[in-house]
Amino acid sequence: MPETNVKICASHVGKAFRRDHRFIKVLDDISFSIQTGEFVAILGPSGCGKSTLLNMVAGLEPCEEGHIIVNEYHTDQPERHRMMMFQEAALFPWYNVLGNVVYGLRFKKGLTNAERKTIALYYLRMVGLDHFERAYVHELSGGMKQRVALARALAPNPQILLMDEPFSALDALTCEQLYKDVQKIWNMQHKTVLLVTHNVREAVVLTQRVIVLSQRPGKILKDLPIQLPYPRSVHDVSVSALANELINVLHEKDDVYNYASCT
Repeated sequence: MPETNVKICASHVGKAFRRDHRFIKVLDDISFSIQTGEFVAILGPSGCGKSTLLNMVAGLEPCEEGHIIVNEYHTDQPERHRMMMFQEAALFPWYNVLGNVVYGLRFKKGLTNAERKTIALYYLRMVGLDHFERAYVHELSGGMKQRVALARALAPNPQILLMDEPFSALDALTCEQLYKDVQKIWNMQHKTVLLVTHNVREAVVLTQRVIVLSQRPGKILKDLPIQLPYPRSVHDVSVSALANELINVLHEKDDVYNYASCT
């Protein structure tokens, strides 16, 4: 049984998928732990199994080898204390902005409709969209959609926020603004956050630790603490230095790969 201040504990995790009558190993002997209130990134190239690993933490994928424990229990299904933010905003076009965030509170028992609306508006203000609560999805930019998705994920007040490359489809300027927003929100709430990304600077700017995975099958190459003060910017010299260190780790094992920098 893990210590009570450990929110997520992965021990010797492995995973393989069946493709064309053969098994393809995507993860191999992954072990790490994440403390309560820690912001951690899993960084690696496309196809290394990082999203699969996140899905296993979320309870969306079974753990074939080893085990993952969240809040002292084995993960085998999604739960309300874990919220997921995906690459696509996955908003409902028939609801307006407020309706989408309120929808995230549907399983929060004991709340009146007025209380749900109050909570939703609070998180929309937090992400800078309090004047867009009546707008519909087709009226929003890509960055605004992801802000709505972030507000929806935060509104139920989950213990753990799981983020699967939520900024990968956005332009560099929008990324930079969202990095500022996420840092501000994390500094206010200190939730346990696990971010999956292939963007090196994104990992360094946002998180306290970066777990680097190799090409498939994903193995841990490095677990690097990021000991830089917040707030951070992709243009900081110290961010660039650590990003280069991580790129060197990746290139030691991977001959050809273009690691994104969002600059």
